[in-house]
Amino acid sequence: MKKRVITGLILLAVLIPVFTVSYLLPVFLVVMALLTICGSYEMLKMFSNKETIPKPFMFVVMLLTLLFYYAMIFASDVITFEVVEEYFYAVDLTAILLLIFLILFASIVFMPNHNMSLLCSAFITIFYIGLSFASITILRLMGVRFIIYLFLITIMTDMFAYFIGIKFGKRRLAPVISPKKSVEGAIAGSIAGTIFASLFVLFYDIYPEALNPENLQTIFTGFSKLGELSRGLQALVIVPITFVATIVSQIGDLVASKFKRNYEIKDFGNIFPGHGGVVDRFDSSMLTSVFLVFLLTILIVVFPV
Repeated sequence: MKKRVITGLILLAVLIPVFTVSYLLPVFLVVMALLTICGSYEMLKMFSNKETIPKPFMFVVMLLTLLFYYAMIFASDVITFEVVEEYFYAVDLTAILLLIFLILFASIVFMPNHNMSLLCSAFITIFYIGLSFASITILRLMGVRFIIYLFLITIMTDMFAYFIGIKFGKRRLAPVISPKKSVEGAIAGSIAGTIFASLFVLFYDIYPEALNPENLQTIFTGFSKLGELSRGLQALVIVPITFVATIVSQIGDLVASKFKRNYEIKDFGNIFPGHGGVVDRFDSSMLTSVFLVFLLTILIVVFPV
């Protein structure tokens, strides 16, 4: 427990500035690229517990995961660096997907005793890791407020689900996948995550200039016409979305647990002592970020600027 707490404090001290300070945005992009590579390696190591994955193939899949990660970001039109915009705004995501498809199928031909199941492992790694970490990056590029919103959902949901579950949990939520999680904890986590994250969204104007330099009333002010509505009307949209996001957060945690149980591993890695690997640390945020990017895209359509 002591090691877990110390590692957690160090992670917070390092990642909070990297994820929120504007002039550290280039550092954030480098960190996210490294996390993507580490996450893909952890997934492939997990798959190698039940099938031999040649190292050259692992290397190819890791590169393709990084390629897909960048393709998703560039295709989203949220890159803010003019030098990068000039060359990459025209990236066609379909072309990248076709390239990944061709490389994967071509690569197994050159592997001795190749197993077609390697393709499944490769596709899961590329899309699970690449899409998830690209979504986290896209939220940050949309604005610091959106990445804070993401982590308020996941951290508060996880924290309250854990502590309430330990204290009052009686009914197991998913006994086969994760025996320690309880229904009571899950409900408490969703309620707490919804309250904290929704309050942040709706009362964004109370935060200091460092977090709210444009003095926006809510995090959707200037983002879509939703931000022009009264707080009460915004709440009718935001609270249900946030509540569903807390559920997705817990599903993301269970997905990672399912992987670990199926492949008989305790953690995906040990890069963070006491916390496991990259996927262990970001499992809840991964699926939640995909969900939020999807929902924000829908909100832009329903409530255009």
